[in-house]
Amino acid sequence: MARKSRKQAVIQTPETANTSLKVYRTALYARLSADENNRDAGTTIENQLCLLREYVKDKPYLQVISEYFDDGVTGTVFDRPSFNRMIADMRAGKIDCIVVKDLSRLGRNYLEAGDYIEKIFPFFNVRFIAVTDGYDSSSSDLTEDGLIVPLKNLINDIYAKDLSQKIGSALRVRQKQGKYIGVSAPYGYVKDSADHGKLVVDGEVKEIVRNIFRRRAAGESLTAIVRKLNDDGIPSPSLYQYMKGRGKTVRSELWTVSTLSTLLENSAYVGDMEQGIRKTSLCQGIKRHRVSAEERICVRNTHEPIVEREVFEKVALMKKADREKYHASYGRHNELSKEPNLLKGILVCRDCGRLMQLRRDNSGVKLDPPRMYYRYVCPTYQNLKEKGCTKKHLNKKEAELAVGEAVRLHIKLFLDSRKALDGLNRTEQAGRINDGYRKEISEACRRKKKAQQRAAALYNDYADGILNESDYLYAKQKYLDEAAAAEQRISELQEMQKKYNKGCTKDSRLETMAGQYMDFDVLTDEIVHAFIEKIYVHSDKSLEICFRFRDELEELIQAVEERKGEVCRTETDM
Repeated sequence: MARKSRKQAVIQTPETANTSLKVYRTALYARLSADENNRDAGTTIENQLCLLREYVKDKPYLQVISEYFDDGVTGTVFDRPSFNRMIADMRAGKIDCIVVKDLSRLGRNYLEAGDYIEKIFPFFNVRFIAVTDGYDSSSSDLTEDGLIVPLKNLINDIYAKDLSQKIGSALRVRQKQGKYIGVSAPYGYVKDSADHGKLVVDGEVKEIVRNIFRRRAAGESLTAIVRKLNDDGIPSPSLYQYMKGRGKTVRSELWTVSTLSTLLENSAYVGDMEQGIRKTSLCQGIKRHRVSAEERICVRNTHEPIVEREVFEKVALMKKADREKYHASYGRHNELSKEPNLLKGILVCRDCGRLMQLRRDNSGVKLDPPRMYYRYVCPTYQNLKEKGCTKKHLNKKEAELAVGEAVRLHIKLFLDSRKALDGLNRTEQAGRINDGYRKEISEACRRKKKAQQRAAALYNDYADGILNESDYLYAKQKYLDEAAAAEQRISELQEMQKKYNKGCTKDSRLETMAGQYMDFDVLTDEIVHAFIEKIYVHSDKSLEICFRFRDELEELIQAVEERKGEVCRTETDM
């Protein structure tokens, strides 16, 4: 009688098929909107993170590197602090897997969410998982996730627009009633505990606000007032809110001219409630922008004033006069100032850690033809002089020329190293070593397969009564141990081969960018942010450039040095 086949079908899952040989450096991301927080007290950032931690707990191939969360941030925009940090880490090659609770946590904008899932994440070889939606980019197909995900993104987008319309209507009603709808009260006020739509004077800082207005009305410059506030150790508005537990982040520990200018424009200090200064409408497709005074909603005498109306109006007239004077002299040359800030967000003062700012120098407007000069300055030094930091002024053109030359040298170093390694890998010695690894791995795979086949065949002998149960179990364990030993040897050899070939991997992100930009003539914002993570400016105006993908370049250079050493040893032996 013919024997029946005893082969067992193996069901492959993403865990067994695609991820068993790769450990993903994983980021957990959570997001919660302010309105969601108010609607459901049980929905918290911590609850989301707990769900994500539980999901990855029994998945050793998902190695959590970092956790990111944006609390009280809408999903209709993608410019979020923690989300931006996560994307920067992704671009730097620090993470290659992102896990969220559901697709709406990534974002509620249909087009942008789709771009990230379908274009950006695949471009950076990043795996994306939405837990409760059952989506995993490593196992999605056209018939299921390929159709469901865009549909869910579209539903999230429609939901957000509908919610935007309802909330917007309700907020406009409250604004017309003179109710304050801001997240936090203006500096100098707190929200009434009994009615969060009403402002109450903050006795701790009201005199600071009054003093600011009086000094400005007396003709003192904004810069002088800022320096005095910082010299006296008075916390900035955002730091003060944070210290009082009314703010989640500190935008700046120091007073700045822009902070002071905004404060001096706020009519809340004379008891008026002017709102709708900036407008955005998701349902109407209107992006955030500043509206004219006529479009704003202003209700007078809604709360106790801090500043006399005469003083406030005098300060407003002074600002108007300063603006007119500026436009009469330098403002007419504004068309000369349309130069891009290529180093925005990456040029950092090494002493205080603040981002350098691009400032315009108007000294050249009287020349024929008129010219504008630009320089990068440290805002801490500008506000505190020698007490806060050291003087750092960088000419914009000179700084960008230096950065451009550094990027060219970086690309050349990579391409030269790649060319050298390719040549060394074609040597007889490198070929013998790689052939040796391949042969050993092939032999170990043969032993593993043979042992597995023998273990499987034993059952036939046991079923036919050739082997008793004791002999069957003993022999089976023996072959399984042989297969396990062979598997262990395969892993060791593959690791040794990988270590030997470090830096040899082609089609990497650095190689792609180096090939794309190797012959660039003009430095652009795209090139700068593709290659550079940070640029630190030292007191002597020297630049310390931190390039992205440093590990990749170092491995390549190390591989070149190792190959050179092998060739030298071979020639010596001969």
